[in-house]
Amino acid sequence: MARRIATEQANEFKNKMIFPENLQHLIREGEVLAPFTWLQLGGTARFFAEPTSAEEFCGLVSAASKADLPIRILGDGSNLLIRSSGFDGLVIHPCSAALSRIEFRGSSLVAGAGAKLNHVITAAIGSGLAGLEHLAGIPGTIGGALVGNASVTNDDIGNRVTRVVIIDQQGQLEERRAEDLQFAFCRSNLDGSIVLEVELQLEPSDPIQLTRRMQAGWIVKRKSQPFSGTRNALAFAEPDGCSLVDLFELAGVKGAVEGEAALSTQFPGYIVVSGTATPEQVLALVGRVKQSVEVRSGIQLQSPLKVW
Repeated sequence: MARRIATEQANEFKNKMIFPENLQHLIREGEVLAPFTWLQLGGTARFFAEPTSAEEFCGLVSAASKADLPIRILGDGSNLLIRSSGFDGLVIHPCSAALSRIEFRGSSLVAGAGAKLNHVITAAIGSGLAGLEHLAGIPGTIGGALVGNASVTNDDIGNRVTRVVIIDQQGQLEERRAEDLQFAFCRSNLDGSIVLEVELQLEPSDPIQLTRRMQAGWIVKRKSQPFSGTRNALAFAEPDGCSLVDLFELAGVKGAVEGEAALSTQFPGYIVVSGTATPEQVLALVGRVKQSVEVRSGIQLQSPLKVW
């Protein structure tokens, strides 16, 4: 028993030494990740940290990179599925006030990557700035919205971006301007990048009219999403020119079930889980639906679900 305890203590010390002394107080080992996701599924992170400043954020990235330790950035967890085996690396959760700040510079809005997208939208509207209200109701952080280019039918957040600050693998800050960025429907060339902050160009407008537009859009989106409190995630994006409902019916997968994971019949594209559902059941269901739809229609469904 004493030998085992000594070995565990030695391993813990060795693990912590990956990170410099001034960052070790941030490191948590074996952090359970399921509570950070909407699906409430998944294993543990080898290392987990919530930096309180840009300096700490950069330092964590640098230390992990030097140790060849994989890094993942955890946002709101709305489109995240974590395997039961967890993540054998460093998970950084930039949720502090300093990394979630929202500032205004004239008609420009600057937000930290950890700021919730809907908080950013509300702040913009409160300041009489238009350009984001149509995105109301889309979950997640501004960092995640940027990387995945949060989109609606006729517009996306990428159209508003003038500047992005990212953290490179050496923990150094790198600025990218609009001309360096590429955005398409629900994707960008920032995939894999660690975003620290984003600047958006907006237009002055009447806050009352903006609020009405936001509320109208929010109501429409809420009708197409599962109720708050359910364990769900959007697993399939609506393909151009096709209806998910029609594709699922054609493929015979409408309401398909795998264990305690089910394809929602009320909210197309969403998977809802309950009870003792596992990440593997969700993955199996996603794979079965994709395969069935492709076989029957030739269409390859795209999934916004991120899998660790």
